[in-house]
Amino acid sequence: MKKILIVLFACALTIALIGCVSKPKLYVLNWGDYMDTDLIAAFEEEYGVDVIYRPVGSNEEMATLLQAGSSVYDIVVPSDYMIGKLADIGLIQPIDFSLLPHFEELAVIPKLYELYDALGISDYVVPYAWGTIGILYDTRIPGLADYVETKGWAALFESKDLYDVGMYNSERDAVAAALLYHDFNVNSEDQEELALAETALTAAGFTAWGEDSLKSYVITGTLDMALVYSGDYFSEYYIAEAEDREITFDYFVPETTNVWMDGICIPTIAEHVALAHQFIDFFLRYENALANSDYIGYAPPYAEIYETMVTDPDYGYTFATFDPFPAGSERQMYTYGSDARSEALVAILSRARGGGGE
Repeated sequence: MKKILIVLFACALTIALIGCVSKPKLYVLNWGDYMDTDLIAAFEEEYGVDVIYRPVGSNEEMATLLQAGSSVYDIVVPSDYMIGKLADIGLIQPIDFSLLPHFEELAVIPKLYELYDALGISDYVVPYAWGTIGILYDTRIPGLADYVETKGWAALFESKDLYDVGMYNSERDAVAAALLYHDFNVNSEDQEELALAETALTAAGFTAWGEDSLKSYVITGTLDMALVYSGDYFSEYYIAEAEDREITFDYFVPETTNVWMDGICIPTIAEHVALAHQFIDFFLRYENALANSDYIGYAPPYAEIYETMVTDPDYGYTFATFDPFPAGSERQMYTYGSDARSEALVAILSRARGGGGE
């Protein structure tokens, strides 16, 4: 009898293990800590799948992994300009919006849609989050708030004898800031305009170049101001608020700036296309979209979600800078442009860093 029970138990265990092995897997390529893990778990339970989440640190890393083709990815979350590049070289496929019933129940914020539709990427992307670049500054310094708000982009480029300034160590963002300083478009390919941008970057004499480190330098008082993404400000604000610390920094967005958008795409190498659409649609359910936007803390691309986050006291996103595109402002979205321009930006940053800053 015991032998029979052992055999039956072994058979049951084998069946269970086979069930686990055969469970579908959905491979997601996304930025680190940029999706509510509770919602991922809820999706896994509802659809009987395993989500394999791989974090990356840059759009370029995403593109490299997709181009390598050595691993399968079903979902990827790149930024605006990279979405255009990935579509152009055939690394992402059009979204089948008929498989996203919850997308029809939400309204993309019109100003955002106009920006990314003008890039020709609307068939390939479901908007995920959006924001701006701007200036993070130390509010403990008397007069600095007025100075930054009065000078705008010039505060970063004309202050080496007054303040310690940090610049983002990214050719796209650094050159964009310099172009905005000269009232040029962030996507300019005009050689004279790019030369003026390089001169501005070289002459500014930045105290530091960095990326995520810049926000910490401002908060600790090492820098007085720095170019950052809106998400840098929000994340640090939420941490300080949660820890009940005095908030000694603020974020200013000049009237004209870059707007970034991250979006969900499906790679052409995806093996579970139908499941990928189900995953996207799951995150578009109103309650899930709201919970996920609250988790990441960035401006949602959907009017209904945004309205709840800024008006419902349970959420309280009342920052003046939470709206990436307020009335009376001008916003520009990056395009990938030509390979020649991308190479030129790399060269500009290299020469500018050699001529100023450390």
